[in-house]
Amino acid sequence: MSAKDMDTKLTDSKTLSTIIWSYILSLKDPNLVSKFQNYFGVRVVSNDNSNSRQLTANSTNLLNGSTTDLSDTEDKTCTQRHRRELSSSSVYSTSATDNTSEDESYGKSMSYVIDNKFWYYLFSFGASLGYETFYASFFPIWFWNIDSAVGRRLVLVWVIVMYIGQALKDVVKWPRPQSPPVVVLEPEYAVEYGMPSTHAMVGSALPFCLIIFTLNRYEVDVKHDRNDIIAGLLLTALLMIIIIPLVDAIDQFHLTSPYSPFITIPLIVFLATIYPKSDRWSPARGDTCIIMGAGSGILLGSWLNFQLGIYKGPALPPPFPILWPGYGVIGLSVLRLSIGILCIVAARAIGKVLVFSLLCYIRNLDPRDPKNKIRVSVEVPCKVITYMAMGLTITYLSPVVFRFLNIERVTMFTEI
Repeated sequence: MSAKDMDTKLTDSKTLSTIIWSYILSLKDPNLVSKFQNYFGVRVVSNDNSNSRQLTANSTNLLNGSTTDLSDTEDKTCTQRHRRELSSSSVYSTSATDNTSEDESYGKSMSYVIDNKFWYYLFSFGASLGYETFYASFFPIWFWNIDSAVGRRLVLVWVIVMYIGQALKDVVKWPRPQSPPVVVLEPEYAVEYGMPSTHAMVGSALPFCLIIFTLNRYEVDVKHDRNDIIAGLLLTALLMIIIIPLVDAIDQFHLTSPYSPFITIPLIVFLATIYPKSDRWSPARGDTCIIMGAGSGILLGSWLNFQLGIYKGPALPPPFPILWPGYGVIGLSVLRLSIGILCIVAARAIGKVLVFSLLCYIRNLDPRDPKNKIRVSVEVPCKVITYMAMGLTITYLSPVVFRFLNIERVTMFTEI
């Protein structure tokens, strides 16, 4: 092959790479997100009082998510006025130090109306599935009422996928779509980087893993731009190929080895310590610590159950028949959920206050100063320890209460 032909191929390759990269960059256009929001009923209105329709005292004014009914005479389409404002100052923190400072906000105040409440509440519900409230409800329900063996495997995947996804945000540092023109519906996450979308990652990883982990055990007759979502899905597909074949071995080692907590807990501390540095404070580090703490607590509780002889293993090998619940089983499930959630809430409240107060005492900090809550040396151990206690409550302490009240799910202690 002549040098001229090689130069031609190299030029063509560079041209193709340029075209692909240009296409990827075009997907970052915030106007795409703005058009998507507008299509599903999020409509921006002018901030100028003379140009924007003012709501009467009987109208709904949604401020930070609170809602009331609109006056029927105000608007036949039942539009709702939303006014979300980013804080006039955002608190920054470098990951390596405890220095904090105030800087200008990351967005501008924008007024908007919701023309289609169905899509608004549907997307709001979908977004909530990636937050603490859902996890604090989903995992207890699954462990207490369905299958703890599948639950442990889901927790392993959840922790690994979310840690990698959250850490990559502070490595790639790809900002979320610019506002304006995009409406910021969740101001608390506006300062967090967007690539990859951890909503897309966990929203694809958990359902698929749930199917995969249950197939062999039972007789069985998705505010990001396009790039964020695509990257999240592709990264999840890659991680699932690597993680799923290892999950059973990791679960068995963690459950049966007497030394597994001495590996897991230092590993969690190490991962929290090496979490990528960010040029500004965002909820990403704290959310990652929540996930790692809760996951390690759940696994630690399962380990205690096995080491104390509470987990004994099934009498028969899988696959197991699916047993549809009757009224009595449903009643016990509701009772377990009610009592268990109270235990989790108590563990969170007590742990949060005690750990934060102790850390402030050790470091001679004022617990009344809100800036101290986001210091790396305070935020990381506080969230890891608090949510580890919550995870331990899910798999160990709450089942102890259930056994005492004679409302436990007996098959939970055979799921290895």
